Amino acid sequence: MIKKFLIYSSILIVFTLIFNSLKFEKLENSTFYQTEKFNFKNNNKLIINNASWKSSNDSVYNEIIKVHENNYLSSKGYKEKIIPPSWTYLYKKITENDKNKLEHIYRLLDSLNNKNNFSRYEFADLIVTFVQSIPYNLLVQSSCENASKNTSIKKMIDNGILCEEFVYAGLYTPAEFMTNYKGDCDTRTLFLYTILSDYDFDVVILNSDLYSHSIIGVNLPASGNYILHRGKKYFTWETTNKGWKLGNLPPSYINLKYWNVVLSKYM
Repeated sequence: MIKKFLIYSSILIVFTLIFNSLKFEKLENSTFYQTEKFNFKNNNKLIINNASWKSSNDSVYNEIIKVHENNYLSSKGYKEKIIPPSWTYLYKKITENDKNKLEHIYRLLDSLNNKNNFSRYEFADLIVTFVQSIPYNLLVQSSCENASKNTSIKKMIDNGILCEEFVYAGLYTPAEFMTNYKGDCDTRTLFLYTILSDYDFDVVILNSDLYSHSIIGVNLPASGNYILHRGKKYFTWETTNKGWKLGNLPPSYINLKYWNVVLSKYM
């Protein structure tokens, strides 16, 4: 167990180095690259991905992930029209737009929930472990060649980690995430915030400038690490790799004073 934890910690340290080189620069000094315009009128094509994952209680799921192509294109186009003054603004606009573009995801989760009669914690765990199982990839605002000037990023690319270049704002929307079926840390936290909050979970997105990372916090009964926000405890949940449970934090990210709430239902 200790060996497994150390392996996960090492992976997350590398993710931190990558995220540090790509994220959290002042938005007013960032360049946002806008891709081609799409014509998605009357497009009902379904994009399909196969999902396999194991929840914390070792239940195994093999499911089909579906997204309407027009929802994917609409979501991507909407994101690329946003001129964000802050991460909070960007995240909020995206989640408000995308919560109505994931009907097949909600249908799948509702079916699993009804079939298994999950507790609130078990249902949240189902959703988070699903996201933890999705491959990690690099999302860069400029070119992968330019990003690979960072030695840590170059090593990851050389080792087979996919790099997606010229991604507007350096993240995928929830609909893009389910379509591309890969993503970085705040792509995951934005998706989870959208889904969990729609199921009335009290969830926040936590970002750290020092650690250059993004995780979620969930107000559920738990033990371990938590952030106090508006008088409530939000227990931390790492989403970039398998095996992390509610209240866990890697040792390299353990100082809670360096984590800030950047999105909650009160913002």
